[in-house]
Amino acid sequence: MVFSKLFAFVTASLLVAPPSVSAYWIFGGTRPVVTTRLDPIVDPGEVSSHVHSVVGGSRFSPNYDYDDLITSQCSTITVQADKSNYWAPQLYYWNQTDDTYTPIPTSFNIYYLPRPGPKNETIQAFPTGLRMVAGSPLRRTNNDSNFADQAISYQCLDYNTDHTGDPDWEQRADFFDHQCPDAMRAQITFPPCWDGVNLDSADHSSHMAYPIQAYNTGDCPDSHPVHLVSIFYEMFVSVDQFPYVPGSWIYSFGDNIGLGLHACPPLNAAVNDDIASACHAELDIVDESVGLSSPPLAALPGCNPLWVGNGTKPTCDPTPPTPGMINSTLPLPSGWTAMGCVAEGTTGRALASASTTNPAMTPPLCANFCDNLGYPYSGVEYGDECYCGDGFSNGAVNATTPWYECSVTCAGNLNENCGGPNRLNLMYNPANH
Repeated sequence: MVFSKLFAFVTASLLVAPPSVSAYWIFGGTRPVVTTRLDPIVDPGEVSSHVHSVVGGSRFSPNYDYDDLITSQCSTITVQADKSNYWAPQLYYWNQTDDTYTPIPTSFNIYYLPRPGPKNETIQAFPTGLRMVAGSPLRRTNNDSNFADQAISYQCLDYNTDHTGDPDWEQRADFFDHQCPDAMRAQITFPPCWDGVNLDSADHSSHMAYPIQAYNTGDCPDSHPVHLVSIFYEMFVSVDQFPYVPGSWIYSFGDNIGLGLHACPPLNAAVNDDIASACHAELDIVDESVGLSSPPLAALPGCNPLWVGNGTKPTCDPTPPTPGMINSTLPLPSGWTAMGCVAEGTTGRALASASTTNPAMTPPLCANFCDNLGYPYSGVEYGDECYCGDGFSNGAVNATTPWYECSVTCAGNLNENCGGPNRLNLMYNPANH
């Protein structure tokens, strides 16, 4: 069986004014900006067939719009000039005892590699709006002589034991049959050869090709003569956080075998780890649980029953209803306005009149709490705390700090922030003043 689906959503902001496209980039430890059932390449404007883990620009949306994407407030990639999106199917842990599914934590390394072949072809930057897909969720066999298949592999990580020479630990095309003590790494190299004409194609891949000599280096074929920078992904999946049981690693489209998957020095002035850590999706996501902030799922979202063996993917009877869309951030109650990120008081709480904590804390929940008490100011802090006041106390002032200093994810909504260390996301309702 083969899982070999990974997406690159490429925009011209990938290489913003680099000194040279012959240099090497790596964006390491990149976390998802959102996990949702969207795919603006394969299913534009619709709910996708399965859940994806998405990294990059905060204005990821159901529809690709280059001009909108480059206005993203932030990116989970530390080089903030790169507002591209990249996504791959979410991997779940299937608990075979109670038949539930839990998403496995995932992060990415993304490399940009200039790899000319023997002809030393000029490496070109990405054209504006280029899109491509590597692999297919329907692939169920592996061809070792096919570059597209070779481009996708897995590595089982064990930093404490040397497994050199052990074939059971060698890089392979499908899931391992044993635990990976320090996570499993899925790897994919995208085709770097472009036809020079089409920014996309009907199958989202035929306008791109692998080099002649090898999947990861070489000269481009005459049919695809433009040699672009090579994109290489490493997707780290923390399978070690769950007990190993054969067949328990399940991609979001039901596959439990998974035969494959899947840089000029960074612009130092644009590198900002704080912004990357605080970044969340700004726009609509699918209105459903993907298992990140709730009990384990009884079924994978969409029509994705467990798919074992080489046969046709199982169907659903009845087909589950398609959910609607919802904004990734929850709306505030009527009359309330978000004021930004502010600092706590120098000698105590900035909002000192009332407070509460809640494991489901969100800005609307806090605003409602303070509204019911008649206070005009409310603020969320450190994920699950809420504070209210008539004004500012203990040396605090109504002056905003950089938005990304409010970097702690809300306890009740993983897609927005609720303050930070000594920082409040402030809200105001003049009707209560």
